[in-house]
Amino acid sequence: MRSRLLVLGQFGSIAVLLFGGSWLLPWWAGLLFSSGLVLFLWACASLGGKNFTILPDPRDGNTLSQRGIYRFLRHPMYTAVILCGVAVSFGAPSPARWIALGVCAVVLVLKVRYEEGMLTARHPDYPERMKGVRRLFPGIW
Repeated sequence: MRSRLLVLGQFGSIAVLLFGGSWLLPWWAGLLFSSGLVLFLWACASLGGKNFTILPDPRDGNTLSQRGIYRFLRHPMYTAVILCGVAVSFGAPSPARWIALGVCAVVLVLKVRYEEGMLTARHPDYPERMKGVRRLFPGIW
């Protein structure tokens, strides 16, 4: 139930970010949004099909991906969502987008913590293997 609520919060805030204001973005916001999309696609390609799920619960038979972007970030798809959200919130601001960006950031941090707990339960070597790999932003967290 908790994982479904986290996904609902994530996708609800994404919907507001996408539809809560104008799409007349300045060039830098378009570039940032495009970078987020490229990061998302790179993460999908790096993760592999049997590991992909929108829920923070690992799928049965999943493996820990350490290839592609996953060598540098533990949760690059969440980073991509944040980049896209920042692009539209700063590029074409609206009160709804600012609120949605805050909600999305909180939900994604909660989702990271929950997911990492689930991955550690499934793969006891997860914390050791992830040493030196940031969660969302290289050099920050």
